[in-house]
This record gives sequence, C-alpha cells and structure tokens, in this order.
Amino acid sequence: MKLLTALGFIFSVLSWTTPVQARVFDLSRERFASYLTFSDGTSLIKDSTVTSESNATDYDDKIKTNMGGEFGFLYATRLITWRFGVEVLKPNTASPYATSGTNHLYSVQTAVNALIPKIGLEINLHTNMWSRIYAGAYAGQANVNITNDYSSLTIAPSSNFTMRYKGIVPELGAILGWEIGAFDTTSLVIEAGYRNMKMNRMTYAADVAADFQGTAHSSGDTVLDKSGNNRTMDFSGAYGSIGFRWWLF
Repeated sequence: MKLLTALGFIFSVLSWTTPVQARVFDLSRERFASYLTFSDGTSLIKDSTVTSESNATDYDDKIKTNMGGEFGFLYATRLITWRFGVEVLKPNTASPYATSGTNHLYSVQTAVNALIPKIGLEINLHTNMWSRIYAGAYAGQANVNITNDYSSLTIAPSSNFTMRYKGIVPELGAILGWEIGAFDTTSLVIEAGYRNMKMNRMTYAADVAADFQGTAHSSGDTVLDKSGNNRTMDFSGAYGSIGFRWWLF
C-alpha cells in the first residue's frame, strides 16, 4: 500500500512539473487536411431544361443559381496545394408554366443535380502562420441528371408524365481564395470562382412512351429538341463559397 501511495505521489509530481508540448497551428507548415465548402452563384441553365421541346414559347420560371457543396482532402507544400474532392452541384428547382401567347399548355417541375469528382491545384501567393492567399484552377468530370415532371397538360400527350435525362460533361474552373485560422487546427476559407461547364449532349435516362411530338424514346437515346438538334445545357457562371479546413498534420 505504501508503495502504491509513493508511486501515485511521484506520478502527480511529474504531471505537474513535466511541460506538455501543445501543437502550434502554423499554416506555412501544415501539410494534410480535410475540407468542406458550400457555394452559390449564377447559372446559365435558365430554361434550357425545357425550351424547344414543344410549342411553348415562354416559361415563367427559370433556373437562376447553381448551389452546391464540395468535400475532400488537401496536400500542401510551401508553394502549392493539391486538392482532391467531390462536388455536389444542385441548381435551384424551377416550376414554370409553359405558355404560347396567352394559352397555358402545361406545368413542369424541373430538377437538376450533378456529382463531380475533381482535382485542383492552388498556388500560394502569400502565406504566414495564420493566413494564406492563393489562386488556383481545377478540372472535373460531371455526372448530370435532369428530371422533368409534367402536369396539367392541355396538349398531347394530355396526361401527366416524366422525362429523365443524363449526361457527362467536363468542368473547368478558376478560383481566388483566402484562408485564415479560425480555432485550434481549423481554418476558415472564402473563395470566389468561375466554372465553365457546357453539356452539348444528353441521353434519356429512362424510357419515354411519347413526347410532345408523339415520339417514343428508349433509355440511352440522344435527347433532341423539336427541330432535331441536340438539347444543350450550360452550367457556367461565377460563384462564391465558404467552408472549413481541418488540418490533421
């Protein structure tokens, strides 16, 4: 018992007298981190999810913004930082009425989403212990899905139906960012960027019994407008993002 008491006393003394070396956060020395960001910005999609598919000449609601998020990890050196991530892009949902003059033809709810594995490179313009300014570029491959749900039809095919499209399109972008230490080993990141992402070909993701021209389509067929041209969609636009990086070592 006396031996245990003595050992406990020695351990207590050592605990009080031995200095604890806490990790010092220094952005110029950190090497590996995970990250999560959220973004919002302009979109050129507008009404391209539905335009030129029927005799409609106007749509009273359009997709105006590209919202999204990104997660992944970073590997940093003194001059450059590699970024490996996955972006989830979710433009705002639109629910337009399709009209021709004063005639209501149908209603449609259109939803778009994209999953984009990507790789990026940041060039560190200025770095100190607590902050970093950088410029960068990235490239990715987007898997896009579009769903159009039609209802209240006054034209053929006259009953509610759904059309689903999909496509694969490259994404290229540039960013300018500011990173600042927030707390412990976590940093806050604010970025301004621009993405170029134009989809020039889509295919049907599911069979369609009849479109507005009365034509049936099988999954995998190319999506055409009523003039026989490829349907296109442009996700390009400027955006801003905010997020966090958790530096592990």
